[in-house]
Amino acid sequence: EHQQMHQRLTQKPPAMKKIHLVKKIFPLLILSAFIGLPLATAQAQTPQALFQQANQDYQKGDYLQAATKYDSLVRIGYRSAALYNNLGNSYYRLGRVAPTILAYERAALLAPSDEEIRHNLSLAQNMTVDNIVPLSESLSARLTDTLTQALPIGAWSVLAVVFAWSALGLFLLFLFGLHTGTKRWSFYGFLLSLALCALSYGLRRHGENQLHNNPYSIVTVANVTAKSEPSAAGGDVFSIHEGTKVRVMESLNKWDKIRLADGKIGWIPSEAAEKI
Repeated sequence: EHQQMHQRLTQKPPAMKKIHLVKKIFPLLILSAFIGLPLATAQAQTPQALFQQANQDYQKGDYLQAATKYDSLVRIGYRSAALYNNLGNSYYRLGRVAPTILAYERAALLAPSDEEIRHNLSLAQNMTVDNIVPLSESLSARLTDTLTQALPIGAWSVLAVVFAWSALGLFLLFLFGLHTGTKRWSFYGFLLSLALCALSYGLRRHGENQLHNNPYSIVTVANVTAKSEPSAAGGDVFSIHEGTKVRVMESLNKWDKIRLADGKIGWIPSEAAEKI
């Protein structure tokens, strides 16, 4: 196992990203004074400067320092696919299984169409112990996920608006057109635009639901045994290991009812997994 881990960590390192950070809550300098992050010596720096410093630490091979800086930005509310991707890269080089997969999964949520992030995630998944064969999804579910991931959520929003205006224009042309042929093709165009508007809007809603109501978590402990009921006295159902992705179905008294990709269901302590 140690030899396999060494081979994984000596693979070509995942590519770094250098796009701008996205801030969603309070400013870095204010919050860092309250929560005691390891930024005491960098409070006068901008978040972008700290991000670039972390990139430089990574390039120099100081992966622990890079991970610390990336994680500091995450803890105070900065969110971007680039930030999570680079955090995952640092943890990957440190051999930290669960943090690596968790970071890449969060990056993939923010940028589902980014092939580089998905490649990095597939590399990280090779670090896990469990070999779970997922159940086959329905064709409609696979198609919906594929289409949703084809474009960013914002792009689907723009397309929905474009098709809505197109449908309106074609409908007006149908009402006031002077020729039969014009009325005919404008009516068919109206129906097509309306359908594409509904599709784009539906994919946007599906993408937002995946982003904001994601039910999945990553196991963060070395090993956990799922129980038949939300209690330590419950019977053993199966065991899973660090880095495994589980779907949380419900929570009760600090226990989570989870479902694996192969359909197995059991209860694990809530502290044994972290929400994506």
